[in-house]
Amino acid sequence: MKKIMIVFSLCFLAFSSVLLGKPSSVQAKDQNLSIAIVQLVSHPSLDQINQGIIDQLQSAGYQEGNNLQVDQVNAQGDLNLLQSMSQQVVSKKPDLIFAITTQVAQSLQAATSDIPIILAGVTDPVAAGLLDDLEHPGGNISGVSDLIPLEDHFKLMLAIDPSIKKLGLIYTTSDDSAKATLEKAQEAAQVVGIELVTEGISQALDLQMVAEKLAPQVDAFYVGADNTVAAAFDNLLTITDKAKLGIYPSIDQMVNQGGVAALAINQAEIGHLAADFALKVVDGQAIGDLPVAYLDHKEKIFNSKTLKLIGLELPKDQAQDFKDVAGD
Repeated sequence: MKKIMIVFSLCFLAFSSVLLGKPSSVQAKDQNLSIAIVQLVSHPSLDQINQGIIDQLQSAGYQEGNNLQVDQVNAQGDLNLLQSMSQQVVSKKPDLIFAITTQVAQSLQAATSDIPIILAGVTDPVAAGLLDDLEHPGGNISGVSDLIPLEDHFKLMLAIDPSIKKLGLIYTTSDDSAKATLEKAQEAAQVVGIELVTEGISQALDLQMVAEKLAPQVDAFYVGADNTVAAAFDNLLTITDKAKLGIYPSIDQMVNQGGVAALAINQAEIGHLAADFALKVVDGQAIGDLPVAYLDHKEKIFNSKTLKLIGLELPKDQAQDFKDVAGD
C-alpha cells in the first residue's frame, strides 16, 4: 500500500506540473506581477501612455500595492542618466519592462537580452535597430508602434488649408524614430505635392531658436512622435500663434494643447495595447513570437479655437467627420 501511495503522489505531482507549468519566466496571471515602466521625459502624451498601461493592467485584475509592483523610472530627458537608470532597472529583475519611446528601448536593449521589453510608442523599431523583423521579432523585444500613415495625415491638412506649400518639420538628430519619421514625411510630402523644410535639434532648448528661423519660411508645421519636440511643444506654439501658423501634429494631446488638426492616435490607447501585449507574455507566449502591433483606430480631430486664431475654418463638407477637442 505504501508503494502504491508513493506512485500515486509522484503521478499527481507530475500531472500538476503539466497544468501549472508555463513556458515563460513571467509569473502566472493570478500571482504577483512586477513591472518597470521607463519613460524618457514627462509631457502629457507620454504620461498618457504610462497611465494607460496601469489602467489596463488594473482592468485585468492587477492592482498596484496588492498583486502588482510598479517601478516608475523617468530620465527627465537626460540620456546619460537614462543609461544608468536602465541598468538599475534590469538589476532589480522585474518580470516585464515597458519602454516608452525609442531611446528608452535602445538603452534597455543594451542592458538586457533576457527580460521581456514591451515597446510603448516606438515609431519604427526596425530603423531604430531594435528588431530585424516586425512580424517575427525574436529575442526579448516587441510591442506597440505609434506609426500613422503620413500621406493620409498630410491630405487631411491640405483639405483644411489648401494654401500650404511649404511645411516645417523640426526633428531630434539623436532620435532614430524622429529620423525615421523625417524620411517618411519627405516621401509623403512628395506624394501630396508640398515641400518639406526641415531643421534638426539636439535638445529641447534649441527648439525656440530653430522655430523662429523656420517660421518665416513655411506655411505650417508638422510635429510627429518626437519626444524632445513634444517636451517643448508649448514653446513652439508660442511662436506659431504669433506668426498665425498652424501645427498639424500626429498626437491627439498636441491638438488639445493648441495644434490645428490631426489624423490622430490616442496615447492612452497605446498604453492599453501595450498592457494587453504584456498580458500575452504573462500568459506564457514568447515575446519574440509576437508581431509588433499598431493602433487601428485613428480619429479626425481639430481645435476650433486654434482655427479661429490663425484665421481658418473647417470646410463645411467635412465638419461632421471631425471631433472638436478645443475644450478638452
